[in-house]
Amino acid sequence: MGSRSIMEFFQVLDELNDKEFLLYKIKYYAAPTIAGIKPSTLMAFTNLKRNTYALWEYYKDEVCAPLGIRYYELWQKRDRIFVLFYKDEVLVEYLSGRENRKFLQGLGYNGTKALEDDLVMLEKRYQISCPHELGLFLGYPLKDVITFMEDKGEPCLASKYWKVYRDIEKALQTFNAYDKEREKVIETVMSVGI
Repeated sequence: MGSRSIMEFFQVLDELNDKEFLLYKIKYYAAPTIAGIKPSTLMAFTNLKRNTYALWEYYKDEVCAPLGIRYYELWQKRDRIFVLFYKDEVLVEYLSGRENRKFLQGLGYNGTKALEDDLVMLEKRYQISCPHELGLFLGYPLKDVITFMEDKGEPCLASKYWKVYRDIEKALQTFNAYDKEREKVIETVMSVGI
């Protein structure tokens, strides 16, 4: 899907009523998470342009229920909120990997593998600054997260959904899979003419 189709998609979204606008915006950005191929998606809602912050506060439960995803509000100020969208089983499985769990424990997360405990800890750390381990929650490969954290000036091999430092082939396959899920949302909206 080209950038023109994406622009046309967002123009169509702008014409929708508030609830549909919010629904399809989340559906587009969280498409890989909704499909179960990405552990979670982070979105920011602000009071700029269409005031998605107010729309989120008003419609959040109505919109998320039919999408089959849960949400966790990580950080909030009076004019913006950062929300993590996820499916329990997919996020738990990803964070429970032996190396991923060991990494999180090294940052102060407990070893219980209880998702709620992990989300509470992530929220606490997010209050200080955006924590690097957020990448792990979003499904970035651990080696790429660690390399990014160490910031030794190592050039990345690619950058799209995250900065790739290691397995470029696998990352590109993942990027394609994410893009295909988003394209499905675009095609649905454009073909139905919502």
